[in-house]
Amino acid sequence: MQRSCRGLERRLIPSCHRPSRHLRRFFGGEILWNDSLKGFQAPNGGAITLAIYAAPDSVSYCSHKAGVCVRYMVSNYRNWEEADSSPLKDDHSDEDALLSFVGKKPRKSTPGHETQPSLGRELAGAPAPGGILWMTKITLATRAEIVRRYRQMRSAEMEGLRKMLTTPNPDPGTKSITISCFAPTDPTVHYYVNRSPDAPVIMSVFWDRERQEWAVAGSLERSQGPERFEEVHRIIDSIACSTVRFR
Repeated sequence: MQRSCRGLERRLIPSCHRPSRHLRRFFGGEILWNDSLKGFQAPNGGAITLAIYAAPDSVSYCSHKAGVCVRYMVSNYRNWEEADSSPLKDDHSDEDALLSFVGKKPRKSTPGHETQPSLGRELAGAPAPGGILWMTKITLATRAEIVRRYRQMRSAEMEGLRKMLTTPNPDPGTKSITISCFAPTDPTVHYYVNRSPDAPVIMSVFWDRERQEWAVAGSLERSQGPERFEEVHRIIDSIACSTVRFR
């Protein structure tokens, strides 16, 4: 199994030997942007247990503590992208719920041959049909702690993003662009475009690893949802890493 850890898991999940750290960062981004999945109910700053299934093209997890099952695509061109999710309210174990969610048959355990830790100190797992299944427990930081951490981030990719946003010069109506701090594990990066007359927009982009360039993931205008727009704008301002101003 240690050989497998250097192969499949290392390709699917950064820092194979520290998966809990990666998952905490991933959940932290959702908590930061108040963008958790429908049904996600883990307490702010609480611990959650979950079962994780890693396949060559996806990573899935189920957690009764969090109240959801989720599948993410892990293709070569983009960080984890949600492909499917479902509220979780049954009385099965996280492991059985996950196997059902990904369309696999529950494993039969033999007395005296229970699952043993096999993927490193933080993982208790074993091979499953088409991938690897393991259980873990992670502690989520409070939102205040997450904001503090993001304010301290200085990603190496920031300069490339600034260059992309300013070359060539943006629309003449653009007054400034404020880019939020981001972690390398974040699926998207958000920035606020202050345009006139009174037409600001919030953009979301991701790094396309195949094309080696930034690509647009989505946009949000105030007219599409004033409350959500102002909320995201406030978050960007609270963790701003770079502001480009134009004359």
